[in-house]
Amino acid sequence: MPSIDRRSFNEPDEVYPTDDGSRTELISIGDNMVMRSVMKPGWSWEQYIKPMGDDPSCPMEHREVILSGRIRYLMDDGTEVIGQAGDYLEISPGHLAWVLGDEPCVTIDW
Repeated sequence: MPSIDRRSFNEPDEVYPTDDGSRTELISIGDNMVMRSVMKPGWSWEQYIKPMGDDPSCPMEHREVILSGRIRYLMDDGTEVIGQAGDYLEISPGHLAWVLGDEPCVTIDW
């Protein structure tokens, strides 16, 4: 039987804030999880996420759409990409990230 499940980032299942006011919100339906990250200007993976674990770079794979702002990704092999609003990215584990400019970077990631 067809169905539609609806969730809203206005009522996330989990919220992970950082000291600079950035945050990641998670919602899930069944086995599927989607994240919305709002990263403030100056946010970096090394400063706000790395201290929570033992990994030298992000161990996660990302599929994301950038809704606003700009972000720089640097892979462990030296490959660099700057993403901006409207971009879709597939990012392998082993990267660092920094928000560029004076606008927050908002991403949807699954």
